[in-house]
Amino acid sequence: MRRFAAAALATALGLSVAACSTESGSDEPITVLAAATPHAEILRYVDEANPDYELDIKVVPGGPDPNMSVSNGSADANFYQHPPYLHDWENETGETLVNVAGVHIEPMGMYSTSIDSIDKLPQGAKVVTPNSPSDLARALILLETNGVISLDQEIDPTNVSKINLQSITDNPKDIQIVPVDDTIVIQSLSDDSVDGVVASSNFALEAGLNPVEDSVIAESPENNPYVNILVANVDAAEDPRMDKLAADLTSAETSEWIRGKYAGAVIPANS
Repeated sequence: MRRFAAAALATALGLSVAACSTESGSDEPITVLAAATPHAEILRYVDEANPDYELDIKVVPGGPDPNMSVSNGSADANFYQHPPYLHDWENETGETLVNVAGVHIEPMGMYSTSIDSIDKLPQGAKVVTPNSPSDLARALILLETNGVISLDQEIDPTNVSKINLQSITDNPKDIQIVPVDDTIVIQSLSDDSVDGVVASSNFALEAGLNPVEDSVIAESPENNPYVNILVANVDAAEDPRMDKLAADLTSAETSEWIRGKYAGAVIPANS
């Protein structure tokens, strides 16, 4: 398992300590670290629509650092990950954060510039996947669901990362699975030696792809354990405004906005 970095994102972003914790009062904005698409866009929508709080939204690429920044109080909350990723990070670091609310699902899919059907995946194909343990497992499960490989592990949503490359028991097309950093998976589409990449919808959207129309295969949103969550440190989670933010992110109005803006590429968790 790749070691999670302990360096805080605060240094890079120049964040001040704990914007909205109960120690600093409610006049300061809530500082939220968020992936650009769709997370920061959803936050901007609720921030503009609701006057009960002010958000200071800082866009981050993902990875472990936004969790460390929330843990050490450099930021109040983040919005970019799903529970299995948080579970891995907490196990690796010994830190604990609060899962405040589940907001939306970004189905993972496989994208290709050379095939338009999974049946056309060639013998010996090269497929790039994320390398974070939870999303590597997620990619392998997607490939198994679509008949590309077989796995010897049962799916446990609370410990999905036990599924890894060593879990593959059958690989009839002898595909080469190449895990790379989650944030650069989608860029591998420009590599002529790559037959497919497995990435979640947020990275596909950022690359200008339409996950509904452009994915070769995709996860089902039903009973999907990879709900993207609003995460806070313990102090910030006790701020009443955090409860209001969670309620706004999961409201019927926000769900309708998400469905309209992303047309199935991003799915509200309460759908």
